[in-house]
Amino acid sequence: MKKLTTILSLMLLMMSIAVNAQTWDFTKTPAGDVTALKAATTEWTFTENNNRYESKIAIDGAIKAGGTELEMTQGLTVKAAEKKIRIDVDNRLQLAGKNIPLTTPALKKGQVVTIVCASTGNTAVTFDQITNLSGISGLSAADKNTEQTGTGTVTADGVVTFNCSGGSINVYSIKVEGEGGGTDPVQPGDDYSVASNTQVNQAILTLKDQSRKYYNTDAVSSIDFDGANVTVNQSVGNFTYQGNVMEINFRKADTSGQGEIVNPEGAVQITEAKGWLESAYIKFQKMDGAKSYNVYVLGVIYNEYTKIDQQLVRDYGNYGRADVVGLPAGTYNIKIVAVNANDEEIASTASEATGLEVRSYNRDGYAHYNTNEGIGAYNNDGTLKEGARVIYVTKDNAKTVELSMNTGNKNGEEVRVGIQEILQAYEKGKETRPLAIRIIGQLKKADMPELGSSAIGLQVKGKDQQMNLTIEGVGNDATFHGFGVLCRNCQFVELRNFAVMMHPEDGISFDTDNLHIWGHHLDIFYGENKGGDKSKGDGSFDVKGTLYATVSDNHFWDSGKCNLNSNKDEVDFVTYHHNWYDHSDSRHPRVRLSKHLHVYNNYYDGNAKYGIGATMGSCVFSENNYFRNCKNPMLISMQGTDTKMGTDEKDAPTFSKEDGGIIKAFGNILTGNYSFVPYSETNSVQFDAYVATTRNEQVPANVVTYHGGTGYNNFDTASDFYSYTPDAAEDVPAVVTSQYGAGRCEKGDFQWTFNNDTEDRNYEVISELSNALKNYQSNLVGIFGGEQTGGGDQPGGGDQPGGGDQPGGGGDQPEGTVIATFDGAPSSTMFTVGGSYGDGKITYNGTYLKKGVKLDSKGSITFTPAKKYNMTLVLATAKTGRDVSLNGVKTTVSGTENTEGAYYELQPIELTPGTVYTLTKGSAESIVMVIKLEPIE
Repeated sequence: MKKLTTILSLMLLMMSIAVNAQTWDFTKTPAGDVTALKAATTEWTFTENNNRYESKIAIDGAIKAGGTELEMTQGLTVKAAEKKIRIDVDNRLQLAGKNIPLTTPALKKGQVVTIVCASTGNTAVTFDQITNLSGISGLSAADKNTEQTGTGTVTADGVVTFNCSGGSINVYSIKVEGEGGGTDPVQPGDDYSVASNTQVNQAILTLKDQSRKYYNTDAVSSIDFDGANVTVNQSVGNFTYQGNVMEINFRKADTSGQGEIVNPEGAVQITEAKGWLESAYIKFQKMDGAKSYNVYVLGVIYNEYTKIDQQLVRDYGNYGRADVVGLPAGTYNIKIVAVNANDEEIASTASEATGLEVRSYNRDGYAHYNTNEGIGAYNNDGTLKEGARVIYVTKDNAKTVELSMNTGNKNGEEVRVGIQEILQAYEKGKETRPLAIRIIGQLKKADMPELGSSAIGLQVKGKDQQMNLTIEGVGNDATFHGFGVLCRNCQFVELRNFAVMMHPEDGISFDTDNLHIWGHHLDIFYGENKGGDKSKGDGSFDVKGTLYATVSDNHFWDSGKCNLNSNKDEVDFVTYHHNWYDHSDSRHPRVRLSKHLHVYNNYYDGNAKYGIGATMGSCVFSENNYFRNCKNPMLISMQGTDTKMGTDEKDAPTFSKEDGGIIKAFGNILTGNYSFVPYSETNSVQFDAYVATTRNEQVPANVVTYHGGTGYNNFDTASDFYSYTPDAAEDVPAVVTSQYGAGRCEKGDFQWTFNNDTEDRNYEVISELSNALKNYQSNLVGIFGGEQTGGGDQPGGGDQPGGGDQPGGGGDQPEGTVIATFDGAPSSTMFTVGGSYGDGKITYNGTYLKKGVKLDSKGSITFTPAKKYNMTLVLATAKTGRDVSLNGVKTTVSGTENTEGAYYELQPIELTPGTVYTLTKGSAESIVMVIKLEPIE
């Protein structure tokens, strides 16, 4: 027994040495690594003259050859595009590009890390972005002739990441010394938390760093306490927070908006009914023998059931949907009844949804400043303005829809054809009648007439008149694909509830002489990849040449250059509020000149570059925003963090070499990893913002920018500042991400979940997201009835029908066997993916597939089969999961493993037609590569 103890003690000692003393020496390449690199010709290119191996493929994780991690780099991980990792045999490891993170395995607090490196050329660079390392010395930007030896101490238990933002860098060695012994434990990788969701009951854990973790209470069996430790127990797994939970709160689901559904036997079956913002909707199952459906609304402005426009009742293949728009706040009922082939209502099929709560849009902000008129075609109560006209635009009538417009010609009126021609009539300056242009489904650039702006897309232009124009999406899938919207010389124009993706330049541009203009509840995705700083498109939502504008409640999905405010032209009186900057990189906003710029209640959610940037004498009030892992929450050009506290004014500015502007900050919450230096008596020059202790505190006159010497005008405390009601900063994430928050109705039909561990710091294009957007297709099949696709006759609406047939879209589900792959995007529009994709690398039926859907704590696949099918799931063996959860229940069928193809194929599972199915994580994380649906006759 004594001998066994000795052996165990020796093993523990050896393990301790392995963890606490580590060296990676890249000047000596093991022979086994050279052999592996030489053999992996599909992964590595060899250049003989410099004895170099260069990666052919992107690497996100361990550095491997032939599927095996290299001995020389064992435990280290990188994130790099193809051709960006180079191994010079017996010489060095080269990170051949900017911003390639090199990460160690988990280390202990107090350990000392030494890294030896040098520039690859004449550009002076160093590792200037290092996480979890303090007291760093020995690293300073230098060219290839100066070898740098940097040393620092691990701040907390966990990984250390080195990153060089200046250019390529050679690494010669990394050494870890000491036993550490800090008090911060290394937490397991998956804490099984979920996203904040106000629609379900959730437990909220606030950690010491002020970050929050959310758990759906119906999935939690218990929360246990052991001293300072808190364990959350769930069927998917348990996780212990070791001494870092500050408080635990519980939030009840927000069920407002949901109505009561009354479905008599034999009637149309309503499956979902909700009120939203100045609108409400129902979803329903289609009935055999029904040609169409009539839908009616009752409540507030409708004293009796009133039929809605037929264009609002649409067919999505597996289900139907009707949206009622233009509703003031209040409670409503919606009734639906089937219509037979003779256009007769079948009274016995009537069903109702009652008690639908509708809320008002938030009209706070400068767009509505000093005007009692509603912005656009609607009054401030949400109803259409008197005499308003309505047209519906689909992919099939965008070129042919007609409307009589006042062009100031001899007869006054002129019939314009096509959406761009209708809008172009405003350029005459005579048309002022309110007009709501309602977008149904997806409009691709090819569906559109010749657009007014070759650079951006749809052009909206007035001539100094109050245009009273609203362009709005209907439901959750209105999308501009391949073009954006340009607004020039517009007054009283509103854009709302649609998405913009794969646009050639800007997504939305308020450009030149606009006044009282409002863009809200939009989803802005990637634009066309033109490389460089336009790899995600150009601006997402820019404001130039504009006075009195509001940019609110928009969801920006990994945007690059988000909100430019002024291109050195006159821009002022602009409000940004309740926007969700979801892993977008910079310009939130980037401000020039504006002396009245209010930024409040925005959610900065994992931003790799910076939040608010102030230049050229601007005055910005940043209030009650929530910054989570925003690298630089607030920056003033040419001072503070922007120039490394003034130590590098020539080359270091993060976003501008222009003179600075002043930011007043109040009530903001900053969490996670960030750099921020407030003004103080001891730091009155190199500061990022003046932090007020009360809302109405004025910035002293002696607080001025280091470059330019301009101060703050205290516009936010003036008596003529507008009225508004901000949310508490701690509530911003929940408010902005709720069903009433940023983005389109129901959060839109396109969903994507970002991996915070990697995407908080990444500002490169996510190829999987880009591919999914390129391949996006609405599931809309058509309008029930089909013959009406032009003007509507809803109260307040127009009476001029347009041309065209019913809109196209997803189409019926295919005949025969369906084989869906997920190699970066679903191959079939039947499937909706939540979460992210992972490398599975399988060969199935002779086809090589690299990626599949990661069913981790955030991943899901949702679909609704129209027929009875047997479903066969093919999982990658790259993950340990051999089952999944189907609508919350773990599958119990067994499967067969194919080692040659690297996949696991489950036995078939029978599916019921018309049922919504959701696949989520089973006993362990898995990657779904293929779903095969075989019809059951």
